[in-house]
Amino acid sequence: MTQGMTVQKAVERGVRIKPGRKTRTFGGWCRRDSVLLDGREIGRIQTRRGRGRTEVLTVAGNLYVIGHDVGWLIDHDRRHISAA
Repeated sequence: MTQGMTVQKAVERGVRIKPGRKTRTFGGWCRRDSVLLDGREIGRIQTRRGRGRTEVLTVAGNLYVIGHDVGWLIDHDRRHISAA
């Protein structure tokens, strides 16, 4: 598993983040950014901002982890492709 992937390593692997639209909600706003690997979407990073708190989730299909974890997305994508 890829632990603690830096931004530099992510860029070297061909990871790009395509910013999503910021949507206003009752308590703040939400934004879903697409994470692309070699031009193909492998997941999303969802940021929710409310009164006094920010929540970040890394989402791949119906699975998610708390926080920004591009390394987890790459590992998840690699396992998903090899299983197919």
